[in-house]
Amino acid sequence: MFQLYLRQFLLLIMVALSAGVRAQHNVPGKRPNILFIFTDDQRRVGTFLSPDLLKTPVLDSLAHSGISFQNSYIMGGTSGAVCAPSRGSMFTGRSVFEMRGNYGQVIPDSLILLPQYLKANGYYTWMTGKWHNEYAPFVRSFSGGASIFFSGMGPQYAFRVNDFRADGQYTQGNSRPAPEGVHATDLFADEAIRFLESYKEDDPFFAYVAFKTPHDPRTVALAFQHLYDPATTKLPPNFLPEHPFDNGDLRIRDEQLAAFPRDSTEIRKHIADYYAMITHIDQRIGDILNVLKRKGLDKNTLVIFASDNGLAVGQHGLMGKQNLYEHSVGVPLIFSGPGVWPHQSGKALTYLTDIFPTLCNYLGLPVPAKEQMMGESLLPALQGKVFSGRTSQYYIYANYQRALRKGPYKLIEYLVKGTRHTQLFNLDTDPWETRDIAGAKNMQPVIRQLRAEMQRWHQRTHDPMPVFYGTAVSK
Repeated sequence: MFQLYLRQFLLLIMVALSAGVRAQHNVPGKRPNILFIFTDDQRRVGTFLSPDLLKTPVLDSLAHSGISFQNSYIMGGTSGAVCAPSRGSMFTGRSVFEMRGNYGQVIPDSLILLPQYLKANGYYTWMTGKWHNEYAPFVRSFSGGASIFFSGMGPQYAFRVNDFRADGQYTQGNSRPAPEGVHATDLFADEAIRFLESYKEDDPFFAYVAFKTPHDPRTVALAFQHLYDPATTKLPPNFLPEHPFDNGDLRIRDEQLAAFPRDSTEIRKHIADYYAMITHIDQRIGDILNVLKRKGLDKNTLVIFASDNGLAVGQHGLMGKQNLYEHSVGVPLIFSGPGVWPHQSGKALTYLTDIFPTLCNYLGLPVPAKEQMMGESLLPALQGKVFSGRTSQYYIYANYQRALRKGPYKLIEYLVKGTRHTQLFNLDTDPWETRDIAGAKNMQPVIRQLRAEMQRWHQRTHDPMPVFYGTAVSK
């Protein structure tokens, strides 16, 4: 264990020394601050995935001032707790298969995290909100913090948090109750505001504000409870009473949040509450950005907004994120700030893993262990240059769902209790994934090509699941 830490320490020192020279050469003046705002279970903002008039004026403005990637995804999850491996993958730039633990919550000691790397390169790293990846990677990543929520989920009122500890000795025993009567969204926003108000250090900061909403329980704060009327809330075009076949997790916890079969009235209430929680977050992000502007920090602060995964909330007869449809693997990804060309809508296929190498390039830092990273730099897109990105992407869920997107097509393969199922969608003509064209004769060559590409990704990501799809279409 000592040798492992020693190797990691020496690697960080060598990278930091070489990075210091490059950063000074590529980034003139004081290095920019980074404000990374992250939400929990939020689908893409401002796209077809929000059929109602979802009120997010702050996020809309943020996207308009920079670049919003319209085809941003997570790789998926190795268990029902999709957010844990998704977060670990994002912070390391690596495949979800490199995360460990019984549900992918453990980030191995050998992997360098983004805040850990920035900390080694002179950044003051600070966090408030949800951290879902064990104590050890948090300790090596952050210089400070407030009201840290180490659990995976919990109530929006009356939950427990930890204060930052310089000794790194975190336990459930030294947690404390969150302030009585304060909604989780407000607690973390207020902590971020206090941090920005009081920050006077010379070092640039990396501030990670990780809301634990709109994840259930969908307990809406009083001021937002009547913002969306369930009676007039539209059902999405892909609403179904039940999923058409067994996808492997039809009765997981998330799916039991609504009755079977799905009742349209109940789903409208879930959607209304989901939207209300997102609008609440949006307002509080506005408060944070206002402080940034009032203190004059906005001119030298890169703002990033993203979420750990999406959510079905009634689409395809599902409630959770334990699937590979667009509503669950598609996530928002916005960059805004100095050096980011405004008024952009990026079309390239992107992953959250791209954030790490993008920030390295943005700051003039070498990308650590670049050859092992799944993430790719998006810097050309941020700068307004022509950027095509990947030609395909791979998505996974547990041991029984695999998917690939290439061009307009998305192929999803299932193996559940020995039964195969194949779906194919044309996202250009069917963005809601309502028309499965896998059985069409003229689609068989397309399916074969997509399966071949899927197998290449399978090998590249070291997917431990045996390849279970062949050349024939199974139903």
